[in-house]
Formats: sequence, C-alpha cells, structure tokens
Amino acid sequence: MGQLILHKVEQRFHAPRLSDVAGKARSELQRISANLDLNGKRVAVTAGSRGIQNIVLILQTVLGFLKEKGAEPCIVPAMGSHGGGTVEGQLNMLASLGITEETIGFPIKPTIEVVEVGRYKDIPVYQNRNAFESDAIVVVNRVKTHTSFKSKLESGLSKMLVVGLGNPAGAANIHRFGIEGMKTLIEPMASMILDKTPVCCGLVIIENAEEATADIVGVLPGEWIDKEAGLLIESKSLMPSLPFRNIDLLIVEEMGKCYSGTGMDTNVIGRVRIHDTEDPNNPYIKRIAVLDLAESSHGNATGIGLADITTRKLVDKIDLHATYLNVMSSTFVLRAMIPMTAPNEEKAVGWAIRSFGEVDVNQLRIVRIANTLHLQHLWVSEALLSEVEALSHVAKLQESRIIEYDTSM
Repeated sequence: MGQLILHKVEQRFHAPRLSDVAGKARSELQRISANLDLNGKRVAVTAGSRGIQNIVLILQTVLGFLKEKGAEPCIVPAMGSHGGGTVEGQLNMLASLGITEETIGFPIKPTIEVVEVGRYKDIPVYQNRNAFESDAIVVVNRVKTHTSFKSKLESGLSKMLVVGLGNPAGAANIHRFGIEGMKTLIEPMASMILDKTPVCCGLVIIENAEEATADIVGVLPGEWIDKEAGLLIESKSLMPSLPFRNIDLLIVEEMGKCYSGTGMDTNVIGRVRIHDTEDPNNPYIKRIAVLDLAESSHGNATGIGLADITTRKLVDKIDLHATYLNVMSSTFVLRAMIPMTAPNEEKAVGWAIRSFGEVDVNQLRIVRIANTLHLQHLWVSEALLSEVEALSHVAKLQESRIIEYDTSM
C-alpha cells in the first residue's frame, strides 16, 4: 500500500451573485410582461434542467406572478428523453430537483405526447402537447456552455424549446444528426417554434463559478435568439475551470447528471469522446479516475466513458437502461463505455498511478476534486505546488491529507 500526500488549495473566481433572487425574477417578469394580457390564460411554465440553484424559488416566483396577473399557470416538464422517456420518469426527475405540486403550489402536467408544429428542411419539429395546447408558454432555464458542441446557441432557452419540450421524440429527432445537427438545427427550429407556438417570454438564469445565481434576465420572442447568444457569452466568462493546463492524473470523487449532462463536465476535463470530434487541448489530462456515482443521478452514468478507471462501487450503481437511453438519444455512445473497474478506491487510484510505469509518484501532477461542478477547493500533489504559487487566483491552504493507494492487480 502506497501513500500520496495531497495539499488543499483554493481558487478565487469572479463570482457576481444576486442578493435577491426572487426580487430580480419578479422585476424581469414585470418588465417583459407589461404588454402581455395573461388574464384567464392557461400558461405552461417549463422545468426540467438539473442542478439549477434556486430553481424552486424561481419557479414559485414565476407561477405566483402569473397567478397575480390573472393567469392559470402550471408546470410542464421539459427534459427531452431524460427521466427514462416516461411520464412517471418526468415526475420523478422533477421531484429529485425539489419540484413537486406540494413545493410549487401549482399543478404539474407531464406528457410524452408531441405535436408536429412544422418542418425544417423536411425535418419534423415537435412540441410538447400540453405546452402547445396552452394559451401561453413561459420558458425558464439556465444558459450555459454545452458539453458536446460549441455554437451561437448551446444550453439554454432555445435548446429547451427544441429538445426539452420536444419530449423523447424531439430529443431523438435532433440528436440523430449528431454534433452538426445540434450546431445547425437548434436556431432555425427554435425560431419556428417561437413563430408557431404560444411562447410569450423566457427567463434566463445565469450562474457563477460557485453555482450561485449571478443574474436573471427576461427575454421576449422578438429578441430571443440574439439576446440568448449574448447571455451565453456572459455565462461562459463565469464558468469554473481547473487552474492547470497539464495534469497527469485527475481523481474525481463523484460524477453524475446533477453535476453535468455528461456526468463530468467535458469543458472542465478536456475530453468529449465523440467520434470524429477532436478533444480540446486545454486542459490536457493523461488519466482520469472516477470513484463514485451521485445518488441523485438515479443510476444514469452517462459520461463514465470519459474516464480511464473507475470502481466496482460506481459500476454497481449504474442503471444501464437510463444510461443507454441517454447516450442513444445523443448518439454519443463512447460516453457509456465502462472503463477499467477496480474493486475499491485505493486500487482505482493505484492502478492509475501504475499505468504511468516506473515513475516517482511524487513527480506526478495529480489533482483530486469532489466533482467537476464545484472547483473552488482542490487537492493537489507536491509536483503542482510551485505552479500554485505562480497563480494569482489560487492559494495553498494549511490542510493536507494522505491518500492510500494500492497498485496490485
């Protein structure tokens, strides 16, 4: 059994945050709804993206505001094929996010039925039936960089219109065109949906590197595409990252859909694992060991294929149906491939170290993180301390820990 000393370091991010989340949501709704007549209207409000801080508070504010305007609001799940592509799965997914009729105080109307609202280049464009048949739709979602592609529009309001509100049929419909489909189809399809469905406004949530709500911005259909694109640029400027360009071994304590749509954020680890798509060169990480799967991921281990080594504990938690449905919907099947599986965490770390051959473990550039979402605090090996000292936004703390590892097979 070997031992490895890791030192705790802290990153300082530019992290603006709202002091009054509900107040900002309300003021933006007041601004964009000034010319909207919602009295007596049935209004569908979207929900379904994972990991959004304050989402229950924001939805409560939106629904309460709409009721004050005389509307009859409800929640409509907008999560594509997530939740196993079933009504029960949609409700379970929302419940895992804290969104229930009891917590929200308003009805939730799930369905996997869709309506074809039109065709773009002979490709059908689908919409959630309950949303389509409402009098108005309010889209609420976080805008952030996507884990699979880079474009004018990535994760946000427009993707929720096309994929989220497309239900399993819409998700499969666009994902069958792969990365190029995501890059080229979201904007024109979202524009069609804005034109042919009762979308009345959207509410963009921007989060900082510490996952706190940095801003909330209201958007009207006429400004939708360009405004979302600008807010995406702002969001990218706030996202967290690892402070090192080159890492020998990254140890991820826990992966899961609650941290990223790919279990581990591809923007953080520098791997996308998509056929015919090059990985980014920053950061460059030689080995990744992932130790556990978050309970709130409900067995969905999409992204496990981004790692080189994992543990039996993690593999035993995998719901293959949920994972395979997810990757088949996206067509990115490499992300479901199960890596070398060690019987425990000590061997997982040990095997990763052993894979470098006859090297001095103290010379390896090793980083250990809780997950790819929370990167304020990291654990780093001795070989990285000189680089820490040279980085103005990273500071070494007093705490150290000893990690035991086992290289035997």
